[in-house]
Amino acid sequence: MRKPSRVTMVAAMALLAVLSACSSGAESQSAAGAAEGDLAAAQERIDQFSQVPEFEAPGEPFDAAAAMSGRTIASVPVNAAIDFTQFYRQAAERIADSVGFEYTTWQNQGRPSEWGQGIQAALADDADVIELFAGIDPGQVSPQMVEAERAGIPVVSTDGYDVEQEPDGSLAAAVNCPCSEAARLMADWVTVQTNGAGRALVITSSDIKPSEAAEEAIKDEFAEVCPGCQVEYIDVPSADWATKILPQVQSALVADSEIDYVLPLYDTMSIWASQAIIQAGRSDSVHIATYNGTPSILAMMRESDLIEMNVGQSNDWMAHVTLDQQMRLVAGLPTNPDATWPLYIWTHDNLDQAGDPPTDSQGYGDAYQEGFRTLWGLN
Repeated sequence: MRKPSRVTMVAAMALLAVLSACSSGAESQSAAGAAEGDLAAAQERIDQFSQVPEFEAPGEPFDAAAAMSGRTIASVPVNAAIDFTQFYRQAAERIADSVGFEYTTWQNQGRPSEWGQGIQAALADDADVIELFAGIDPGQVSPQMVEAERAGIPVVSTDGYDVEQEPDGSLAAAVNCPCSEAARLMADWVTVQTNGAGRALVITSSDIKPSEAAEEAIKDEFAEVCPGCQVEYIDVPSADWATKILPQVQSALVADSEIDYVLPLYDTMSIWASQAIIQAGRSDSVHIATYNGTPSILAMMRESDLIEMNVGQSNDWMAHVTLDQQMRLVAGLPTNPDATWPLYIWTHDNLDQAGDPPTDSQGYGDAYQEGFRTLWGLN
């Protein structure tokens, strides 16, 4: 029998080395990814948004009371039943009272047919502005959008698009959310907390327009700062949050025991995500990082460590910005397509600043309230 030559043996050994390297490379992908990521950049962004935001006027001063006397803004929210839209409504009503106009909200449970009915009701009431709030796609109510155009009533999207998205051309104006920025911060948080080796479950809601930009942003940020992180996604329509988030998150946690973070793109989702973590028996190893800073969710943070971080936005500050732009539209003034509101990271270290119970304005400073009153000629 012929013995293998030295060259053949060397080649065989080299092949074994390559195969061994491939095998070990698969096992150490997360560790290698962590080394290639950018934890410093993630920490820098977290530090930046841990500072109390400063007020920036979204336009020139004007006489808001004169412009809005006897006027009505009719709001159609994506789902009037969730806490986030309720806190926004309360803030908008406070502002309307202080300026001197009527602000109404169409009650609905998050179904497109109800959104259309809300627009029709606003048209019947001869509203001066129709507001689509929190992610309603004008394409889903296109017949009513045509009716509004024929009636000469402007339709404005508020919190309906991300700052990186192009609003629908049928809208008279749009005030867009920093949802993609918040999504990046959620990825940054996981990166820093897991030293670049996290495993996350993202809950998105594709029927809410900004979700597409937020999901793209969180994917891009993980790829940039934490390529070693492993991320899964589930999509739950807003009308189904109360019935489908819990079982889907629980199933994901049971199926993958390595998940250490759940990332709801909107913090009201955390109500059912928290229950899922508890029912899956994972409350000692899984945490939540989310976005919105809704007061009721900040209150949940006070009671439990499950929600570790919440990228907050003041509902009150947001309402000041969105109504500022709508009032400018009524007054015949130019709107600002870049107008938005700031973000502020809430953790258990600064949560006391939000109040007890938390409110939609505490902790963000008070400069913005006086700033808007001056801007509107109310001081």
